[in-house]
Amino acid sequence: MNNSKRFLPAALLLCAAVPFASLADGHGHHSVDNSHRSDKNQQRDEFRKPYQTLDFFGVKPNSKVVEIMPGGGWYTEILAPMLKEQGTLVAAHYPTNVASEYRKRSRTNFEQKLAGNKGVYGKVIVADFDPKAGVDKATTDADVVLTFRGLHGLQNSNDLAAAFGQFNQMLKKGGKLGVVQHQAPEGYDAVATAKKGYLPKSYVVAVAKAAGFDLHAEAYFHNNHQDRIIVDGVEGGVWSLPPSLNVKEEADKEKFKKVGESNRMTLLFSKR
Repeated sequence: MNNSKRFLPAALLLCAAVPFASLADGHGHHSVDNSHRSDKNQQRDEFRKPYQTLDFFGVKPNSKVVEIMPGGGWYTEILAPMLKEQGTLVAAHYPTNVASEYRKRSRTNFEQKLAGNKGVYGKVIVADFDPKAGVDKATTDADVVLTFRGLHGLQNSNDLAAAFGQFNQMLKKGGKLGVVQHQAPEGYDAVATAKKGYLPKSYVVAVAKAAGFDLHAEAYFHNNHQDRIIVDGVEGGVWSLPPSLNVKEEADKEKFKKVGESNRMTLLFSKR
């Protein structure tokens, strides 16, 4: 593990990860064409800092990138145009034969989204991601694998270790795995916190290490110390916070709006 990178001060890491394209997360928003993105999705940029995040993870226009469980395609909206000319984007979604109706609908809706704008998404490859099955060949030989806010679900289904094993198989030797995940405070049980959408960082690092990864670097621009969901035992978990705001009382909704999105770890791993 490269400790010199891991323990760089947050401000230094931030500076190292902000080239011109990354200004789209702030005052340079006009420099990136977001016309295919909804206003609702663009409003999340303030919290998710997508261009800064992708730069930190080493995504380049000519990279082969595998996006794990893209859901409705929030990050796909950004990755697809970035990689369209020189790179490759593989969206590793729920498999087509999945039993869950919710997951089937998610895959169908994603494919419809792509089909509806071939100018942006025409070169995106959709593959299956199933930790209980083999690795889809389309996902192999990748430069970068990315997973955003989905590790808790894999933990809840007892698939986290298998998923990290597949991430390793997908990557070239020396390839990078970028992880953004709701972060629980240290000392809390991972099984319990995963049910609320969170995992302790040390647990994620340990699972990654066992799967053949080394922690290469860490960034702190997704930290939000106002997030006390786990400490305060909020029953609704991370879904009480924006953008879900899944709470009954209007007063709670306003309180959690002020907190913003969750406290998140941002980890970059290298395949050994």
